[in-house]
Amino acid sequence: MAGAPPGTLRRRWLVAAGCLTAAAVLFTGQVRADFWYIGRQLSWLHAFAVSLADWELWTLAAPAVLALSARVPVSRRRLASALVVHIPASLVFAFVKFVAATLLIQSLTGNARIPFGLTKLYLDVLVYWAIVASVHYADQARLSRERDLTASRLETELARAQVDALRMQLHPHFLFNTLNTISGLMREDVEAADVMLTQLSDLFRATLQNEGRHQVALSEEIDWLRTYMAIQETRYGPRLTFEIHAEAECQGALVPTLILQPLVENAIRHGVSVTPGRGRISIRAHRNADRLRIDVDDDGAGVVEPVREGYGLRNTRSRLRVLYGERASLVVSRRESATGTRSRIDLPFSVTVP
Repeated sequence: MAGAPPGTLRRRWLVAAGCLTAAAVLFTGQVRADFWYIGRQLSWLHAFAVSLADWELWTLAAPAVLALSARVPVSRRRLASALVVHIPASLVFAFVKFVAATLLIQSLTGNARIPFGLTKLYLDVLVYWAIVASVHYADQARLSRERDLTASRLETELARAQVDALRMQLHPHFLFNTLNTISGLMREDVEAADVMLTQLSDLFRATLQNEGRHQVALSEEIDWLRTYMAIQETRYGPRLTFEIHAEAECQGALVPTLILQPLVENAIRHGVSVTPGRGRISIRAHRNADRLRIDVDDDGAGVVEPVREGYGLRNTRSRLRVLYGERASLVVSRRESATGTRSRIDLPFSVTVP
């Protein structure tokens, strides 16, 4: 069954078989009354046999109805196409079942006359739609549980990412170097030191403002990143240059909150800081059909493969998996046409929260 865990069809068939058997028991009295109405007396056991034969035909047909319901689900977005399939199918299934039940009951009762034939045909149509409705309800319940589970996991992963960003910002080594830079600037350029303190404050404020948001527009992520990089550029001076190229149509695309900072921080730590001379970090974002691709490049010595992932990369990969499943990826590798490392995020292009 598409979109459902393995074994779902079998479990649903077993549930349907149990419900249909229960219906056979409940309708035994109705069968006796129906035959009494046409002047034929049936014992309770005989009436149960007739009712069981009638309802268990639906047990035989249930796997086909369940499979069709799974393949053509009834939903608001596809209601018209679903009705085009299920209305004729309900009539065909009901008619075939009605004919089979008539022949089977006649063989059991020895009576060529079956009570309330047209009513039975109408009831069979209702049974078909009851099975379709039950599949729809079960699918919606399953999707609701999955959404709740995903939301819970997202809260955990987002909290980890925010804590990681704050821990990086408040890391003694990072904070020491930032404050040391500010201290040096205070003797040479008080205005520049004041600007850096403001940038540091803005960085903390922006991080806290994003609390509880799973996704933000790429433009917001880039604005936050510019504040972070302004501090790093002040710290490293002319050794570090930073550039961003994002296509205009990508500016509103949704990305996970704080998804780029760990990649940029990784590029600085393992690329620029360990390479003599100037270093460049480049971020490029472009759309390819229904995909958004973001590359974070540095021109350092290049990653040593196989890549040993630290907390930042693991956290980034984990959040992509929770948000998008197999539809998103993070690949860290050596650049093919130049020195350095490339961290590439590939995810579905979307401008609305799913």
